[in-house]
Amino acid sequence: MIALVAGCVLAGCGLRVPEIRDFPNGGSYASNNALVQAIVRSVHCELEDAVTRVLNARAGSSDALFLRKWGAQVALTIQLEEKSTANPTAVWFPPSPPSSIFSLSGAFNGSADATRVDKVNFYYKVSELYLGPNGRCERDTTAPTDSLLIQSDLKLAEWLDAMVNGVATGQITSVAKQNVLSHQVTFEIDSSGSITPAWKLVRATFNQSGNLLSALRNRKHDLVVTFAPLDKTQSGNFLIPIGESTHIASQLTSGITSGFKSALGQ
Repeated sequence: MIALVAGCVLAGCGLRVPEIRDFPNGGSYASNNALVQAIVRSVHCELEDAVTRVLNARAGSSDALFLRKWGAQVALTIQLEEKSTANPTAVWFPPSPPSSIFSLSGAFNGSADATRVDKVNFYYKVSELYLGPNGRCERDTTAPTDSLLIQSDLKLAEWLDAMVNGVATGQITSVAKQNVLSHQVTFEIDSSGSITPAWKLVRATFNQSGNLLSALRNRKHDLVVTFAPLDKTQSGNFLIPIGESTHIASQLTSGITSGFKSALGQ
């Protein structure tokens, strides 16, 4: 806790654009860029493994052949907020008899808040994600692991497999122009702390209540993956219109939700 407050105060929490990586890893262009690249590579690996696993599980069957004509649109949002507050207090007692009830109190409140939102969209064809009968994505074990999007199983294979099972059982029509599969994962972490040294003198006390310095750092990493058929009228380089609109709507909904939570102080 003390390390958080000290690091935040030294870095000027709320007074400058937050670093993507946490203290003490952040602070340099190369360090922050390394984490973003690690997240993108990890998501790419998850997609490759999910597509490969689902297609290989149905080798020799026509149930998942339609998937090879689909694409995946991916949106990554990294949102960071840093806030620091200062609230020094003091009470002064005049040189008067012990029966005196007079005292003079003073306090100061100050805060600084800064928010950073970075977004990136990238696109793959499912045919490009398939690694073959024995394929498996090789993970970079030397890359940063600060984000839970890297550390966690994003359940992409599980969700994609459920949709293909729906086609296999006839509950979903794979060739319909309204087919869209969307998967969203959000990790949000709050770290906060405070520190209050206090002094008690003969005629005055300082910081006997409240927090002298407090700091908050919020990290929100959001991932939206949308699978849909490729649009043949656009040379197969885009998702069909409903897939594109669904992908955009998911991002807008996520942004609105974050705005409401921020406004409500949650």
